Parts: sequence; C-alpha cells; structure tokens
Amino acid sequence: MNSFSVLDSLKFSKKKFFRAPQWELKLVVRILIGFLVLYFLAVFLFLGVGGYYILTKESPEKNPIFIINTLLGLYFFADLIVRYFFQSLPVTEVKPLLLLPIPKKEIIQIVLTRSLASFFNFIPIVVLLPFCIVFSVEKGFSFSVWTWFVAIICLSLSSNFWVYLINKSKQSAAVFFGTFVALYALEKFTPLSVLDLFAQGMNLIHEELYWVLIPLGLLYFSISISAKFLKKQLFLDKGLSKKREGVVGANLNFFDRWEGMGFLIKNDIRLIIRNIRARQVVLMGALFLFYGLFFFTQQQYLEQPTILVFSGLFITGGFMITFGQYVPAWDSEYYSFLMCQNVSYRKYLSSKLYLMMFSVLVCTIISFPYSFFGIDVMLIIWASGIFNFGFGSIITLYSGAFNSTPVKLNIKAKAFENTQNFSFVQMLFILPKLILPVLVFYLPYAFFGFNSGLAGLIFTGLLGLLFQKQLLNIIEKTYHKKKYQTLSSFNK
Repeated sequence: MNSFSVLDSLKFSKKKFFRAPQWELKLVVRILIGFLVLYFLAVFLFLGVGGYYILTKESPEKNPIFIINTLLGLYFFADLIVRYFFQSLPVTEVKPLLLLPIPKKEIIQIVLTRSLASFFNFIPIVVLLPFCIVFSVEKGFSFSVWTWFVAIICLSLSSNFWVYLINKSKQSAAVFFGTFVALYALEKFTPLSVLDLFAQGMNLIHEELYWVLIPLGLLYFSISISAKFLKKQLFLDKGLSKKREGVVGANLNFFDRWEGMGFLIKNDIRLIIRNIRARQVVLMGALFLFYGLFFFTQQQYLEQPTILVFSGLFITGGFMITFGQYVPAWDSEYYSFLMCQNVSYRKYLSSKLYLMMFSVLVCTIISFPYSFFGIDVMLIIWASGIFNFGFGSIITLYSGAFNSTPVKLNIKAKAFENTQNFSFVQMLFILPKLILPVLVFYLPYAFFGFNSGLAGLIFTGLLGLLFQKQLLNIIEKTYHKKKYQTLSSFNK
C-alpha cells in the first residue's frame, strides 16, 4: 500500500479547489473570511494580553484564574453549540482515497489531524497563552498555571472530536441532548450548581497538578472513539448505498383541490416524511419551540420585552427559518425538470409560501403553554407569530432567490441538521428577519408603550398579508432573473 500524509492531503485539496468551477469567487470569499478571522484573533489576543490586568484591577483580592474558571463552563457549552453549526471534519475527500491503495489508518489520521486546524481550536490558545505568559511574569513561573492551560486545551480539542460524533451519530446526539437537558435541570431546579462544580474542578487542576490527567484522558478517549466511529464508516458500499424506504405519505389527496400548487405542496410534505435531511431540519425547527425556556424563566428578561421578541420570533418561526432558508435548494436535484414542466413560478413560490405560513400558524398554536409565564409573554408570541405569518415568510421566500447552494438529498446528513449547505447569503437574510421586527416593536414601544410595540408587529404582519400579491410579483421577477444562474449552480 502507498503512504499518504497530511501534506499530500493538503495538496489534493489545493488542486480540488483551483479546479472547481467559479474558484475565483470562492477565493475572494475565503480571503474576506480570512480577514474576518484575523480580526477576531487579534481581538482575542488583545483580550489575552490585557486579561490579567483587567481581572486584577476589578477583583484584586481574587486569583484571576479562579475568576476565569467560573466562566469556562458556559464557554465550553457555547463552543460546542457553535462548532455544531459551523464546523465539520474534512470527510468529503475520503471517498476518493478509498479507491487508492492507502491504509484506512492513515486516512483516519489525516482526517482527525486536519480537523485540528479549526478556528475554534485556536481561540483558547490565542486568549490563554498570552494570559499565562503575563501571569508567569507578574506572579513568577509556576507549573500550576501551565497545567491549567494544558487542561483547557485538552477540553477544547475534546469538543473538536465530540462535535463530529454528535453530527454523524444519532446515538451520540441523543446522549448529548439528554445530558444537556439533565445538566440544565440540575442547574435550574436543584441547589446543585453544575457550573460551580465545573469551576471547582478547574480550580483543583490549578492547585494539584495530577488532576490534569482527567482532561488528558478525556482527550485520548475522544480521539479513540472518533477514530473507531470513522473506521466503521470507511466503506464505499456503506457510504454510497441508498437506503430503501417504504412509500410513505402517498395518500395526500386533500391537497388535490389546489391543482398544480397542491401537487407541489404534496411533494414538500413527502420530502419531509421520507428524506432524513428534511426530517432533521424540521426537527431542528421544532426544537425552537423550547427557545422561550431560556428567556421566560429569567426574571431580568421578563422585564425587557424587546429581548423577548427574539424568543417569539424563533418560537413561531422555527420551521420557516430552518426549512424555509433552503428554498429552492430542496428541489436542486430535479430543479431543471421542474422548470420544464407546465407549472408557473407563481404557483411554485406560492406553495412554498403557504407551507411556511401554515408552519407559523401551527407553531403559534402549539406555543400556548407559554401563557403560564403571563399574558404579556403570550401577547409577544402571538404578535411575533402574526409578523412571521404575514411578513417573515415573505422575506424568507425572497431570500431563496439568492440561494444557489444545492442540497444533496441522497448523501447521509448530520444527526440533526444539514449544515454542509450553510450559505453566508442566507445568514445575511436572517438579519432582517430578526432585526426588522425588533425595530418595528421597539420604536413604538420606546415612545408609546408596550401595546404600541405589539401593534407595530401586528400591523407589519397584516401589511404583508394585504400586499402579498404585489410582494409575490416582486419575488417572482427576482426568481426569474436568477433562474439560469440558479440552474447552473444546481447542475454543477
């Protein structure tokens, strides 16, 4: 068998990038992202250098490391969530290597090693390395601070491998979600504080060096279990084979009364029922229904209605945000076929719009148990639902005209969501969906009170319904203008 190193893998990736269509545009995007990454790294570096002096000035009687430890639990949780949506192992280049005489052990080593280059792995290094250096200069050299530093790096790298398992394994995802719910329940409803226990554990590592063996062991375990899981997936027949599924969702005759548009709605419903990617995205949208528990259970947020509007938007628009942002990419594999059929763009767009509007209506009804937190909370949810129903769905549909990233339905997806098709353009369109309703609420609220803010949301949603026909005309023209560019992207 031939030897294949990480360097060879990087050369392979370089050739693949420069031979891809529209590589120039992708290069410009990567350069812009690179500048953004450098900016954040510079900010983190400044924070690391000045962190010691800031903490000692604010709390001179406390050890700065102990102060940082109180925040580490929240950091690692946020780190895992952000990694889930934005980080993935470079496994897309594995299948070509399986056709070559290269040992699987080397392929696994390459994949796991290349994953270490993630931006998220550099954040604790850039922040804490200068902090530890300044700490050693000011307090004198001590192995304890560097042992603490090694422990944090080990925990960060462990997250790097765990997030891969969460994304690719339903069992790991279920364990993670169950663990998170249990820890949240302990933190919220019992005297036992999980965050305090984690901070005490990190303090113990700083005070007694041998405790660093625990994060080192966790890192070794994370690498081992990731390697074993990856080894089980390195089979061409397993990776390329299609799972046979029964005919589910065949009887949807109720929608036939809408003629051509009903046929398109049935297609989307069947897609959600039969395809794992679509089901997982819808499941993610359903999880947004619990978003309010993070805010409505905190008294400080209940006193800030503007912040609660965010919760209302996510609760009522979960499906619209997750599933709707991939319109028309869900149809990318047969988009050319659709464009050749006797189906007008208006019916196609209307079917997507009505599906999103129906989801908003269902989510708003399901959210009724939030009335337990008070009538004001419920009014915010209902007003946000009306905004999403009339105007938010329109913005989501319009953003689809700029979505030219195809969704490969026959490729095995992540455990909960297909983030491989994440689009920066789609992320930008999320901003008006969130910022606009907040402004619509806040401006009347700031001058005339709470009820005026609610009226602003409701009025905007009703305007979207009133001028839906005119807005659909604009959206249809935009889709027609982008039609051939979208077809070209989907067919590559």
